[in-house]
Amino acid sequence: MNVKQKKIMNKTVKYLRELSIVVTGIAITVGIGLWVNNNTIKKDQKQYFNAMILELKENAENFDNYVKMMQKSVRYSNYLRSQNIETLNQDSIQYYAFTTSEGFGWGNLDPVILYNEDAFEMFKSSGSMRQIDDKELLLSIWKVYHLMKNTQKNIDGKMEYKKEVLLDEIKRIDRGEKIVARGLWFYINNAPFNMVRECEGVAEFIRETVSELENSKIVK
Repeated sequence: MNVKQKKIMNKTVKYLRELSIVVTGIAITVGIGLWVNNNTIKKDQKQYFNAMILELKENAENFDNYVKMMQKSVRYSNYLRSQNIETLNQDSIQYYAFTTSEGFGWGNLDPVILYNEDAFEMFKSSGSMRQIDDKELLLSIWKVYHLMKNTQKNIDGKMEYKKEVLLDEIKRIDRGEKIVARGLWFYINNAPFNMVRECEGVAEFIRETVSELENSKIVK
């Protein structure tokens, strides 16, 4: 090997050495970047899940509280269903009219918000959902929020029916008719009990979903 060939060889070796240093540096930089990005993704996922856990727990409490407040309505329903219309006591009817700490009276028409989905909406819009590998867990989240939404609609629908019944009775009273028991058709159809049962089922499903979230790898 002559001098010229040695110089070319030395330049080539030097070039390859410098290139390998650059490539190694790039690889390390990319690796660190991916590691940091992955940690950021996991941190964001955990924050979103913790927010949903908190939101779901509050929603479960809302449904539980509604169940408790509906107990007076359930008792009124049971009272009407257990008596003949002629034997109904007006003092009892009057007792069940008012909303107290014992629960909603038959005169209550106040709308109720049973659930919130702000944390879920933030999670959906963040793009983090696409990066979740546990699809069964994602399905559970979708199902519980869908169930809460449907139950809210059902409760709203029943309350609208109750309003129609009470307004129709007012019209009948204005025409001179005697109404022995207010909200009769709403209550003898056992609507309050069905509303309670729906809310109890939702609250239980929420707690099961919360347990799944808390025990997931994302949160732990």
